Amino acid sequence: MSRILVLFSLIFTSLFSQEVEEFPFLGVTVSTQTVDLADSKNETTLGIRYGKQTVDWRTMFTYCGNSSYKSFAMEIDKILMDEMFGTPKVRPYLGFSLGTIKYKDDNLADTSGYFYGGNLGLIIYASDNIDADLGYHYYKVEEFEDLDNIQGGTLALHYFY
Repeated sequence: MSRILVLFSLIFTSLFSQEVEEFPFLGVTVSTQTVDLADSKNETTLGIRYGKQTVDWRTMFTYCGNSSYKSFAMEIDKILMDEMFGTPKVRPYLGFSLGTIKYKDDNLADTSGYFYGGNLGLIIYASDNIDADLGYHYYKVEEFEDLDNIQGGTLALHYFY
């Protein structure tokens, strides 16, 4: 699994290998996850995030968790419709995530696995250095016998330095 993450990160960081202006950022997130078990459970998590953004692309690494749910993810987003609006204060995006998960529940025999899935949302610029990210994610989970998918929403604040 770690080989897949390394390969995935090397491929997509090559997107930023051109002479393009990059904007690094740090952020905090709060997410709500619906964990698809026999009886669906909701998990609210807090997290930290590091990433880089260009005019067209954004790459992020996020670690989030609570007492029973922990995940580390890499997300690649394509910022959409800039050609139509210039660079507006609100920008939609569509993305892909890959990551690892640890989840402890009495109904599960397994406690760790990995996931992949899609993201979509809006980036809202509050100032030149701060943006808010409202997003939705759907992840397909592997290596859990009774857990198939996780979905939910995220609110993140990012500081560009």
